[in-house]
Amino acid sequence: MTNPTSNFGWQMPEPTDLVTNLPADFEVFGQAVDTDFADLLGGTTGQVLSKTSNTDLDFTWTAATAGDITGVTAGTGISGGGTSGTVTVTNDMATTITAAGDIVVGTGSGTYDNLPIGTTNQILTADTSVSPYKVKWATPAAAASGLTLIFEQSYSSATTINVDNCFSATYNNYHIMNTATMGSAATFTLRMRVSSTDTTTNYVNQLVVGDNTTVTGYKNPFGTDKVFFADASENGVCSYTFLNPYLTKETVYTGTAGYRDGSNLVNRFVYAAQTTNTSFTGFTLLAGQSATGKVSIYGYAI
Repeated sequence: MTNPTSNFGWQMPEPTDLVTNLPADFEVFGQAVDTDFADLLGGTTGQVLSKTSNTDLDFTWTAATAGDITGVTAGTGISGGGTSGTVTVTNDMATTITAAGDIVVGTGSGTYDNLPIGTTNQILTADTSVSPYKVKWATPAAAASGLTLIFEQSYSSATTINVDNCFSATYNNYHIMNTATMGSAATFTLRMRVSSTDTTTNYVNQLVVGDNTTVTGYKNPFGTDKVFFADASENGVCSYTFLNPYLTKETVYTGTAGYRDGSNLVNRFVYAAQTTNTSFTGFTLLAGQSATGKVSIYGYAI
């Protein structure tokens, strides 16, 4: 038996071999094949045959690897990738964010950047003039409803307190507070003003007075040239809602006023009106005696 051409170098019988030699020839051939394919033995369910080396017929059984991905290519915002071995990809957002509170915003088609955190109580606001973000952190505008302090005026040892230019077209309605102290119990009255000039006619007012345990009602106790505003001795205070002082219509106010004179407690529930259709810009407080205090004016944003 010679060795005709064989991919694996196995010695194989030839057609001219004697019949009596064939058993031995097949034994040699079969032993070579058995030896070369020994690596195919074994394995367990689910394993696959894998090359151990570049040597012919050098195999090993290994666990199957799921999937058929042959390569990973990094796209926009991603780095890394590959076609062999262990592949790592990284999202560059991890480095775009540089501090706590940063947010990622689009800056164009397929591009983005971090917008640093704003300050306490700011809100994120659209602003197309801000490049490249088109958004910004901004302090919110005044709420659609509520009170805004627009004017304060303190006075000391005064009997006439002129409050000018406190009403405007910005607000229709106002909340006015006055705190005052006098040497002994006395009364504040009020007149509306236009351009630093008092209006002295067309006033009406109604009072319900609680004086310790006695309750009494009064109408126009100071005539029609002015209206009641407050009393004071110790800790005198009043709180009123003014309607329409700047509008060309009747001005109305209502609320409460009170004070303490030693152990004597007085409280007044007040409704007052200036009945002419006039746009007023301020008012005057007339004190029954020298007073020290402060008047505060708030605009109703409604």
